[in-house]
Amino acid sequence: MIASRITGRHVLFGLLAFFGLVFAANGAFVYLALDTFSGLSTEDPYQRGLAYNDTLRAAETQHALGWKVAVSAAALDGGRQRIVADFADRRGAPLDDLTVAGTLRRPAQEGYDQQIALARSAPGRYTADATPPLTGQWDLVLHARSSAGQSYTLEERLWLK
Repeated sequence: MIASRITGRHVLFGLLAFFGLVFAANGAFVYLALDTFSGLSTEDPYQRGLAYNDTLRAAETQHALGWKVAVSAAALDGGRQRIVADFADRRGAPLDDLTVAGTLRRPAQEGYDQQIALARSAPGRYTADATPPLTGQWDLVLHARSSAGQSYTLEERLWLK
């Protein structure tokens, strides 16, 4: 029986093969990571970070209003959806003097955003019909402004059928 000896050359080739495989795998992962979702979920994140104190003040002002908002969506024929938002003040009285607009956003895919304008349909109730191209999860961002200049922003995740 002939015994083979492990020489320095064998160890060198083994180490080179091992680290070559590790670098190739890491290179493939880096390429795939950079070629897919960018991870950017907000426009101008640096500027928004600098204005974070303004965001906190606006949230405190909105919370002080005490408005209560309930949002729902109902499927209509032809793929249409009826978006309903009920606005009430802190005592539960309906808010009738609002201008309400919003955006329907697809959270996982870009290019499907839709602007909607909600019209008053009953005391404190604002509705709009939209025709999203896909069913599933959507983010609704509503902006309401009263005739007195008070503003309210709401973000709600909806499941559209």
